[in-house]
Amino acid sequence: MDFRTEVDHHSFGVRATALIIRDSHIFLSKHEDGYHTIGGAIEVGEASSQAVLREMQEEVGITGEIVDLAFVVENQFTVNGGNFHNIEFHYLIKPFEELPTEMVEGEKSYPCEWLPLNKLDDFEIKPAFLKKALKNWNGQLRHVINKDGED
Repeated sequence: MDFRTEVDHHSFGVRATALIIRDSHIFLSKHEDGYHTIGGAIEVGEASSQAVLREMQEEVGITGEIVDLAFVVENQFTVNGGNFHNIEFHYLIKPFEELPTEMVEGEKSYPCEWLPLNKLDDFEIKPAFLKKALKNWNGQLRHVINKDGED
C-alpha cells in the first residue's frame, strides 16, 4: 500500500524520484504528456530513500546508490475540481548498471532518453520545476514550494 490518501476532495501523496544525471544530461522517460523522472509513490512504512531505489528497480530494472537528496518539493494544485497536495523527494542517483532504453510501468512501457540540461526549456518536463531548478542548482539541498503549477 502506498502513501496516498483522500479526505474531503483533497488528495495527498508522497513520492520519491531519481535524478540520474551524466555528462550534462538527465535520464527521463517519455510519456504522452511529456518527460517524467523515474520514481513513484512511497509505500506506507518505507523511507523515501528506500522508495527511490525500489522504484528504479521496478521501472527500469537497475540498481544504484544515492549520491544526495537534491530537492524536497511541495506541490499544491487543482485538477478537474480535485485538490492535490504532493510531497516529493528528488534524489541524485548513481546507477550501477547500463540504463535501459525503456521504462515499464504496469502494463505500459515508455521510451527513455537523455535530455541535455541546457535545453530543458525545449521539452515538457514533469515535474516542471526541474527546468529552472537544475540550471541554478549548486549541489545543495533545496526546498521548493509550488502552488497551482507555479515554479
